[in-house]
Amino acid sequence: MLFQPFRFGLWARLAVVALVTGEVGGGGGGGGLGNLNNNRGGGTHWAAVARLISEPGWEEVQPYLFWIALGFAAVLALMLLWIYTDCVYRFILLDSVVSGQCRLREGWRRWREAGRRYLVWAIGFGVGALVLLGIVTGVPLLLAYRAGWFEKSDQHIGALIGGGFLLVFVVIVLVVALAIIDLLGRDFLVPVMAFEGVGALDGWRRLIAMVGADKAAYAVYVLMKIVLAMGSAIIFTIINLIVILALLIPLAMLGIVGFFIGKGAGMTWDVSAILLVAGLGMLAIAGILYVMGFVYAPGLVFFQSYTLEFFGARYEPLARKMFAPQAPVTPTPSAEPWPPPAPTPT
Repeated sequence: MLFQPFRFGLWARLAVVALVTGEVGGGGGGGGLGNLNNNRGGGTHWAAVARLISEPGWEEVQPYLFWIALGFAAVLALMLLWIYTDCVYRFILLDSVVSGQCRLREGWRRWREAGRRYLVWAIGFGVGALVLLGIVTGVPLLLAYRAGWFEKSDQHIGALIGGGFLLVFVVIVLVVALAIIDLLGRDFLVPVMAFEGVGALDGWRRLIAMVGADKAAYAVYVLMKIVLAMGSAIIFTIINLIVILALLIPLAMLGIVGFFIGKGAGMTWDVSAILLVAGLGMLAIAGILYVMGFVYAPGLVFFQSYTLEFFGARYEPLARKMFAPQAPVTPTPSAEPWPPPAPTPT
């Protein structure tokens, strides 16, 4: 698909797909527990909030509250837009590998309705996963706090250590289970929704039935996907480091030349200059990310192809599309048959 023949436009569009779907790199988030207050009274906490609001410096912050809230809403809207775009581009990626063509605008018009249905699942799953993790981690910590284990930790050191190890184990198991569900959704729910035009719930009903009928094969698939992902991460991390270093050298030289040109022209570090430099820096980062997406096009197509080869053997609508029998080739008649007949003995 990528090399026979090599099509620069195809790679360029697949780089966009890789960036939007986040397949180029990984992301993560974390959280921490705040300091536990020894006082368990709720009134004291509310009093602390009231004192914070009544602090003399609070009046200086109040005029900016509107802009802070507006910025938070803008960031939230951009995140939702990115998640929605990611959901649609999952179907575009599927269509690109099945058809061998990547058409972004046509794919967006074709798959945006399916992307909206998948968006409902993605948001519901994400919120549910966060709530579940919060309950699993928060309830034991709250119970231990209410029991006074943190106040008199020296008297409950054994329970704290044992409970901590147990809690970490449970959280790891839960995170692995959620990751597997997310993997099955991205790899198999998307084809079911695409080929049958159903929502996420109906798609999961069909998918759960298929997984239940062939549990061992899907378990091996998940394990192989983990192994392949680890190998791919090592390979493309090395390639990306080389690419980034190769791009940073000319960018750094351009930055130094621009700095001296601006200094010679008498440019000062005012707000406009800072914004200009920040904008150029963001463009440089976007360019580097796009090049990384371009380089990752083989990995993107490989993993999607691996998924479709596995799932196509177990899902008839996909199998009809991928493994359709080729039309028989009719030989072209010629004046002389080939191979020529042997001469008749006289």
